Amino acid sequence: MRMISPIWASAGALTCALTVSACGQTSTAPSRTLAPSVADTTSASSSPEDFAARGWDCRPAPTNPIRVTCSPPNQGHPVLLPGPPPPADRPETFTLLVFDSGVFIGTDLLIRSDLYQGQPCHSSGGPYRFIARIGYYECLRLVGGG
Repeated sequence: MRMISPIWASAGALTCALTVSACGQTSTAPSRTLAPSVADTTSASSSPEDFAARGWDCRPAPTNPIRVTCSPPNQGHPVLLPGPPPPADRPETFTLLVFDSGVFIGTDLLIRSDLYQGQPCHSSGGPYRFIARIGYYECLRLVGGG
């Protein structure tokens, strides 16, 4: 008969309890794996052109002439709508890298209007900003928290 040390039995029980506890909770934010990492933008190649060369979709922001947003491969950008709300078949969230005059300034998180529940934007502490043209709420998380 094989004996299990009480220490290993306790560690196993704790791991199991943490897994069950974490998996049973509802998240109000996109998972980290969906969002591009800021570390990706601080590599030697960090301009919109460099991201576009790696398959990202980078395009000028419609209302800001110095701003470019980049979307990871296969994600795309939100489309302009004839009116809100966006159809339910649109992605729940978008995460975009934001550049002003070619310099990375932060990450833009967009949440579909029918899913936004009034949670604060972590960088500003205020509510997300509604963008009616696309039907999403926006939180711009600036580098350095500014």
